[in-house]
Amino acid sequence: MSLTQLINNLVANASLLLAGLYIISRLTCLGFTTKLPLRRQVTISFLLAGLSVLITLHGVLWNAQADFQYGFVPIMIAALYFGLSGVRITYVASILVLPFILSETLLLIAFLDYSLAALVSVAFLHFRERIIPSRDIRIVNGISLGFITLFSLLNFYTYDQAETYVWTFLAFLTIGYAAGFVLHIVYGGIHKMQRSERLISQYKEAAFTDALTGIGNRRRFEEEMKRVDEEVFTGTQDVALLLLDIDHFKSINDTYGHDAGDVILVELAKRLNDSARSDDVVCRNGGEEFTVLLSDCNLSQGFVIGKRYLRQIAETPFVLPDGSSIDVTVSIGIASTSEAKVVTSAQLTKKADVGLYVAKRSGRNRLGKWKELKAN
Repeated sequence: MSLTQLINNLVANASLLLAGLYIISRLTCLGFTTKLPLRRQVTISFLLAGLSVLITLHGVLWNAQADFQYGFVPIMIAALYFGLSGVRITYVASILVLPFILSETLLLIAFLDYSLAALVSVAFLHFRERIIPSRDIRIVNGISLGFITLFSLLNFYTYDQAETYVWTFLAFLTIGYAAGFVLHIVYGGIHKMQRSERLISQYKEAAFTDALTGIGNRRRFEEEMKRVDEEVFTGTQDVALLLLDIDHFKSINDTYGHDAGDVILVELAKRLNDSARSDDVVCRNGGEEFTVLLSDCNLSQGFVIGKRYLRQIAETPFVLPDGSSIDVTVSIGIASTSEAKVVTSAQLTKKADVGLYVAKRSGRNRLGKWKELKAN
């Protein structure tokens, strides 16, 4: 094999490493980080082990030797990102597969490569437990280029001329440095994109979350109403809307203070959220007014759920900051897309609001419907 062919093969081997790490990183969605759940860390460690074996096999098939290839790098990355558990899984999984694809001589060299990579990574973790994300790839590349000299010296006897070995070794170092530099840039870009995606997701979640209660806010409710217009009225499933208002909330604030009022709002939101089904949407529209959008629910089913809310709220007292407790009730208005005269989300909201007025006028702690004179 000529030096030009060998260099081409080394470039291909380095490209395989970069492509494999990029694909694994994108598949994880969150990138490589110790903050990932244990199951995700184990999965990525096995993927890195597979990448190690694939890179080694590629190097052997193209170069007919095992010293100039990057199969050990994924092991080091697993160690640096996932600690001892990462290096154990990746190293052991790689070693168990290698005997099936390499001859005894090449197996010994690859085994030494993998073992030294694991040992150096563990030693590095011992002295530095936390790796700065912007430097970790450069550290991996620096370590790999540092002890690759030892790997290649063990295979020096396979070269007919010392000059060929020197040029091959220099080419490997150059390509290795370039690969590490590119990997640093690629991973840095991925890291920034993932951080931006997380921040955007957090900001979006905050924009649709009520700061006090942690449930959806009015903006979230308005977005759900848009979805009702776009999907529900054009589909086959109905939804029901419960509009809840705490009875005599102003007098509670005046008597017990606004801190007590906030505690009641938080507790009510928790009770509504705990009782809601997985597809229901609970929001605080402002002040003491809450909404529960009941998915796949007609008017009669909504009445059953609404009355259950009335009982659950009225039967259990609310504990105030000073340790005392008071009874709190709510009035509820209900409307549903199953009703003939409800054909838009605006009408759905308006009818529920009228139902709430009926419930208040009928004595509170009741469930009211817009076309009834008296609430239930």
